[in-house]
Amino acid sequence: MGQKDTVKTIRLWGKSLVDLIFPDLCTVCRNRLVTGEHIICLECRMGLPRTNLHRLQPNAIHERLFSIGHPIERATSLFHYFRENNYARLIHDTKYRGRPIVGRTLALEHATELLQTGFFDGIDAIVPVPLHFFKRFRRGYNQAEEIARGLSSATSLPVINALSASYHRTQTRMSAHQRLLNARNAYHVADPSAIDGLHILLVDDVITTGATLLSCIEAVKKSCPSTRISLYSLAITQLA
Repeated sequence: MGQKDTVKTIRLWGKSLVDLIFPDLCTVCRNRLVTGEHIICLECRMGLPRTNLHRLQPNAIHERLFSIGHPIERATSLFHYFRENNYARLIHDTKYRGRPIVGRTLALEHATELLQTGFFDGIDAIVPVPLHFFKRFRRGYNQAEEIARGLSSATSLPVINALSASYHRTQTRMSAHQRLLNARNAYHVADPSAIDGLHILLVDDVITTGATLLSCIEAVKKSCPSTRISLYSLAITQLA
């Protein structure tokens, strides 16, 4: 056995020992992952409540953001979000539990599929919805940026942090009207020249009422009227 083979064998033994003590678990069902599975087990992956919204343009996302008065070119989300469903853990782990790799991996895999559909054709850059400095510092990362980086890994499109956020309260338990008021004027374009005239893909983790994206779109159109906008999120809720 050569030196390279010996090192490889030692690494495999080491990984097997780590997996035995700290096994990788499925983010959704929490069962142990087997060799070849990553983030989600095969059974949960097959049951993911996909939206397939990329097949229909315009779609439910356009309808939810219709009041903005600005055209949205393309929009899609990977899966439907239900608060009490175990698949909500994909968002919770990405956003609150220090596992941005979940969102980044899901976005990379989804983008790889979407490349075959032409969804990214003509898009120049990916722009994540920003977090206020203090929120980002407390969390350690911006989940929308991690999702954007997953998309970038599959598409080679640049990620541009063109937007900045002023401090506003978390919207988790707010009504639709409260979300709209809370997000109003909360975002602005830090450097208009970075995205002026481009076709950008605006990225967030979950579309609920659409208040956050509405505010971001308004900020972009105010500073860069010629910028075209498409939308991507990992998940979208069902409105009552």
